[in-house]
Amino acid sequence: MIELMVVVSILGILLSIASRRNALVLERSRDAALMIDLAHLRNAVHQAALESGGVFPATLEELFPRFLSRKPGAWQGARGSGVIGYDPITGKIELRGPDGITPSPFLDSKGRPYGEY
Repeated sequence: MIELMVVVSILGILLSIASRRNALVLERSRDAALMIDLAHLRNAVHQAALESGGVFPATLEELFPRFLSRKPGAWQGARGSGVIGYDPITGKIELRGPDGITPSPFLDSKGRPYGEY
């Protein structure tokens, strides 16, 4: 009976370690997907500027459907969310906080601010 309790305890410990690791992997994959989406958005802005003689689009919505398959909206990471900020003069795209004005202060799963993406 004691041997069975030891085996069940060891299995419980291993399961708890695996579940914590699995949660971290899921968080990092969400952040990686956000970075990929952001790269696609930046590429679309530059493609549009190349086709219009170096003029960036006035809004990100102008990129849909020609350069993007869906309209850009709010962003969602593993540990934060907010609004996508866009400057039509410079073509700069950044992840802003919920206020839509300042870069996002939330930290991703590796401790890097989303505003630095």
